[in-house]
Amino acid sequence: MSTNDDTDAETEAQPAHEEDRLQATRRNAAKFFAALGGAAAVGTFAVSGLYGLEDSALSGGPDYSYKTLYTQGTRVVDGEGNPVAVDALSEGSGESMTVFPEKEGGGALQVPMATTLLVRFSQDAYEEPTMLEGTAEGYAAYSATCTHAGCTVSSRTGPNDQNFLCPCHQSVFNPLQGAKVVGGPAPRPLPQLPVGVTEDGDQLIIATGPFEAPIGVE
Repeated sequence: MSTNDDTDAETEAQPAHEEDRLQATRRNAAKFFAALGGAAAVGTFAVSGLYGLEDSALSGGPDYSYKTLYTQGTRVVDGEGNPVAVDALSEGSGESMTVFPEKEGGGALQVPMATTLLVRFSQDAYEEPTMLEGTAEGYAAYSATCTHAGCTVSSRTGPNDQNFLCPCHQSVFNPLQGAKVVGGPAPRPLPQLPVGVTEDGDQLIIATGPFEAPIGVE
């Protein structure tokens, strides 16, 4: 997966005095979404106006963080920057696609750490330790960065290609059980990204919070 070099360069070149503004951006965004209430808990979310955040606010500046790549209300987009609607994948199909957080003004934040696997099974197919409140309309999302050596998880394997497979060292993750490790050397599951569906006519997939755990190798 290619990265957005221009975005990275601009982020790294930000002056130090910008940090206060970026912190304020993150605080204001958090206050905005907190005011919308607890709709994320039921897997749907009414969103208007604010969809993407500034690159620097999403990433925490030059140091990307699992806590800031996505925030509550960040739209999930494909590699071309197009918002992902609820009908992008067929319910119950087990199909998956690679997605990213939306940048301010549109487009995908294409850095390796932000690469995310979006999958859709039947809603009742998920079992613990999946964060069930972080699934919606059969959708679940997980980091695509393997927890063993940081490779990108890009293949499928197992019955009906149900599981995610890392091609580097053959770690296997079960997305129906919180992407827990079911094969290979990975020491822990792929972190889950809680998602919901907007209640407007577009019914877009959004994050309802940050990743639940650090991404990649700890």
